[in-house]
Amino acid sequence: MIREMSTRIQPDLLEKIRASDTRLSCRATTVRLEKAGSTMLEIKPRDVGTDSEGWTVGEEEIPVQTLEEGIVVAMEIQARE
Repeated sequence: MIREMSTRIQPDLLEKIRASDTRLSCRATTVRLEKAGSTMLEIKPRDVGTDSEGWTVGEEEIPVQTLEEGIVVAMEIQARE
């Protein structure tokens, strides 16, 4: 299965990230979200090469389909802290 993936963050999500003062960083395949006063969260790939591949968010390994969904979930978690 070949999936076409966007290499850019959608403009509305980018605005949410900027407004929240969240810092995104990436090392290899792990994306980290850091926000002052909140716990740092990581988004990691899961099940690479299978029909169920996607991403997991945080230590709880919350499954999501796309990286953008992972960023939204991570930001919501941080906002609740």
